[in-house]
Amino acid sequence: MNLAIIGGVVGAGVGLLANPETGKKAIKNLGESEFVKTAGKEFKKTAQELLARQAQISLKQLAAGYTSKMDEELPVPEKTNEENGRENSVNDESQSSKYDEIKEENKNLNDRLQRIEDMLNNLVNSK
Repeated sequence: MNLAIIGGVVGAGVGLLANPETGKKAIKNLGESEFVKTAGKEFKKTAQELLARQAQISLKQLAAGYTSKMDEELPVPEKTNEENGRENSVNDESQSSKYDEIKEENKNLNDRLQRIEDMLNNLVNSK
């Protein structure tokens, strides 16, 4: 019984769409229906959220890779001994300034990443 009802509905739908005039009217009515409009908006919103999440993940991975690369390149302070006190003191200052520069650059990158994530979240929430 159920198969007969489903077959009748499918047959009627194919019959309507096969006739050029009624097919155009049916498609036009379908396009103007609230259900299709709402479904389209929801699909668009879901797609935007998905793209925003993928962009956030990509940015986080990029930033993580960049910061880990920077961590590998950080200078390691040498231990000073009394014999090379002056030379090590100069090297320590140089390495300390390089470390501070890298630390500041890392902070700036994290701030930029946070701003981009905030903008993506605002974009998703506004739609």
